[in-house]
Amino acid sequence: MRHDSDAATIAGRSEPAGRPRLGHHLSQSAAPIVLVGFVLALVVVGNLMAPGFAAPGNLAQLLKLAAFMGIVAIGQTLVMLTGGIDLSLAWVLTAAALVFTDVSQGQNAGLLPALAAALAVGVAVGAINGFAVAKLRISPIVMTLAMNNIMQGVALVYSDGTPRGGVPEAMRTLTTGAIGPLPTMVLLWAAATILVMLVLRCTRAGRALLAVGENPRVAWLSGIGNTRVIILAYTASGLCAALAGVLFAGFSGQAFLGMGDQFVLPTIVAVVLGGTSILGGRGGYGGTAIAVIFITLLTTVLIIENISPGIRNIVFGGVVIVALFFYRFLQNSGRSAS
Repeated sequence: MRHDSDAATIAGRSEPAGRPRLGHHLSQSAAPIVLVGFVLALVVVGNLMAPGFAAPGNLAQLLKLAAFMGIVAIGQTLVMLTGGIDLSLAWVLTAAALVFTDVSQGQNAGLLPALAAALAVGVAVGAINGFAVAKLRISPIVMTLAMNNIMQGVALVYSDGTPRGGVPEAMRTLTTGAIGPLPTMVLLWAAATILVMLVLRCTRAGRALLAVGENPRVAWLSGIGNTRVIILAYTASGLCAALAGVLFAGFSGQAFLGMGDQFVLPTIVAVVLGGTSILGGRGGYGGTAIAVIFITLLTTVLIIENISPGIRNIVFGGVVIVALFFYRFLQNSGRSAS
């Protein structure tokens, strides 16, 4: 009891230790609920604009497209729960895809070595990011943005500007195939979503991750290895980006330069819209997954309306700003209610 009281004092909390703050609870729980409403609204709007948009087969294909962003967003969620951010995932994803196609040379026999090499790229970069942020105290924005530039240079030098090799047929089958009415990618993403949610909610590692993001000082006093947790979070982010690169190369039939650029802003938007605090410590992947679906539907609707890429970027930037204001509004409402 004494320990809890001391922890609350160190964290700067005025309420009793262990009591959830209403504003934080509201901001966490309301965002996914509102997002579900937006998703349903977009399905209705899309169907009005293009009859057949809401057909099960079309929605299944849209979920397949969302799955790639969803896998990248797993890592981004874990990092942002620690209070950080990963801006290196664009070229980590691209570099992993380039390595995969080059090592495999389009042959099924080379699938496993190529997969191992590609994932090793993500793990190595993520671990370096995590070490620099946790141990060297480098700003996550500065470190990961610099690493993104480094990986862009590495990818250009490695490929000499022209991606080599090809995608094994087995990977093509995995990323474009289906089991019954559901695409394999949707099932893979669903399994990953359930696993991540269980880890965050039901395991010591998940609780440690949230504790470090909520208050590093209290987490350290509680015996949590903050440095280890942060390094693991960034390593997981690199791994997820690399895996998404391999899968996206399989779906596209090739690796190409800049293939990861399209995932950076949307994953940040998804994490924030999903209810995860940009300061860390509160949130989860369930809301992020719903936000990924929302962004995919929004993008598709804008494409149906022939909105230019520039306007689409403006819309995404606006969504980020609105999400931040919405999050702040929920916090302030919760504080006044408590």
